[in-house]
Amino acid sequence: MIQTKHSFFASAGPLLLVLLIDGMGLGLVFPILNGLIFDPQSQILPPALLTPTAQNLLYGGIVGIFMLCWFFGAAILGDLSDRIGRKNSLMICLFGAFLSYLLSAIAVVTHSLSLLIIGRIVAGFTSGSQPIAQAAIIDLSHDEQKTRNIGLILLSLSLGFIIGPLLGGILSDNQIISWFNFSVPFFFAAVISLLNIGLLWWLFNETFEAKHASFAINPYQAINIFVSAFQHEKIRSLSFIFFIFIFGWSSFYSFIAMFLLKNYGFSPTEVSLYMALMGVGFGIGNGYLSNFFAKRFPLHTNFIWSNLVTGIMILTVVFVKSALFSWLMIIPIATTVSIAYTSVLTLFSDQVDANSQGWVMGVTGSILAFVFGIDGIVIGVVATWHDILPIFIAGACLLLTSIITLLFYQAEDDGKAKQPNIPLH
Repeated sequence: MIQTKHSFFASAGPLLLVLLIDGMGLGLVFPILNGLIFDPQSQILPPALLTPTAQNLLYGGIVGIFMLCWFFGAAILGDLSDRIGRKNSLMICLFGAFLSYLLSAIAVVTHSLSLLIIGRIVAGFTSGSQPIAQAAIIDLSHDEQKTRNIGLILLSLSLGFIIGPLLGGILSDNQIISWFNFSVPFFFAAVISLLNIGLLWWLFNETFEAKHASFAINPYQAINIFVSAFQHEKIRSLSFIFFIFIFGWSSFYSFIAMFLLKNYGFSPTEVSLYMALMGVGFGIGNGYLSNFFAKRFPLHTNFIWSNLVTGIMILTVVFVKSALFSWLMIIPIATTVSIAYTSVLTLFSDQVDANSQGWVMGVTGSILAFVFGIDGIVIGVVATWHDILPIFIAGACLLLTSIITLLFYQAEDDGKAKQPNIPLH
């Protein structure tokens, strides 16, 4: 680890800014994508695809393609950051973000579905900034500050999730300014990404001593890292639990906009505001409550209870058929799931040494992206049967995560208790 003379916040500040803008971009895209696919006035879909079944499949497919490309890209970039350094890897991510937003904006202007898909593919392959920035911040962290600092990582993303949807809703609403449309948020995000490249180059000092001067891209790296998660003795069970957890949350996050549109007629601006409130919940959980509970209870206990509570709340959104109730529940849901996410990331980090932090954060990023991708495709198909099913599956998976985690740690405690005490001679 490279030691610096600056305080933690001075050193990590540029990284937290990268994450804030990264979260802003993700928060901006989902409400706009929902409008592009389901609003006939967007004119991006040919007439043959303007059916509910085709729109559901296309929405899930675009989300899935982006995330599967993220799966391959994040794995390579996460490992790459341990070889060429965090800064160079982050620069690759940011340039990819700039290019993807620019392509998406042009796609909206030219009504090109294929160009929109290409933009999402580029975005996916270069969306590895979160695990790289996490690894860089962990490089700067003492053990006793790790949970707090991971919370700060997710707080920065949460603030981005608040700002992004709000900007997306405002910049796409032609009732505010006549020339606002679905392309303007993408152009705005492209400019912000370009500015972020300059800020990172100027402000960020490398935190990791690169061990290898060269790196050959391995097309199977993503699969290798993904499989290694389930072969590594210390994180095998945790990876399985994380898989189910992310499948549940991705079903909610990716499809809640569609649920709100089809059940309550939410406009893109209303969906953007709803997603912004989700970001508020992320901020509460990541900025304060995660660290609060981590100081008082074991991490796995926090993970179990936060999943249980989140799953119950999501199921109530399904069965209490009220738009107002959906509004009231989103901040608590986002708050508790953020506690779960911070807790499980810290559990992963605690299982490996300092030299493997880039790898283990790459593993979590790869699992997250792979599951989001599979979820987008699978749940996109399921949504054609009934539009409440994605949200129901989300709640059920989080409850299942809570139960499996409880059983796993109970079995682990029982195993330790049964180990014989060998007297010392």
